[in-house]
Amino acid sequence: MTGQPRIALDDLTSDALDALYDERDAARATARRLNYRAQQAESKNAAFERAVRQWDVNERGTYIPHASLRAIGIAAGTDVLGAVRHLKHFQRVEQAEARVAELEADLHRYEEVVVGDLNEANIGLQRQAAHAEATVTRVRQAVDAGPVGSCCAHLIHAALNPPAT
Repeated sequence: MTGQPRIALDDLTSDALDALYDERDAARATARRLNYRAQQAESKNAAFERAVRQWDVNERGTYIPHASLRAIGIAAGTDVLGAVRHLKHFQRVEQAEARVAELEADLHRYEEVVVGDLNEANIGLQRQAAHAEATVTRVRQAVDAGPVGSCCAHLIHAALNPPAT
């Protein structure tokens, strides 16, 4: 395989056999190193892919989260963020975005609760308004049907306190 002339086994010396074993051992060590390097490369590639999946790329531009840059730096074995002048700004933006998401969720829950409470209160107020309108109608009917003057107070009182039904 190596292009070297084949040695008859009867002519194989212990030195030649030792050289073959050394060559085999060196090839195995090289294979182990290459396998290790391949595993490291696959691991780095996976780290880069995970970091890049966090990016938001759209027609307005590209947003790269701080955590993604940190992960890329760690995978690359370098301090990517050390040269970033506005690192605190990036951190604050991410904190603000997280807080906005929390507030939006709170607002959504609040709207559900408040709208439900307002609907219930509105139904109650509509019932009270209907009851008040019925009372006013009874008072008007009583006043229209009864005598005019101070003696009609008992009629108004009766209209405001209808008999239980």
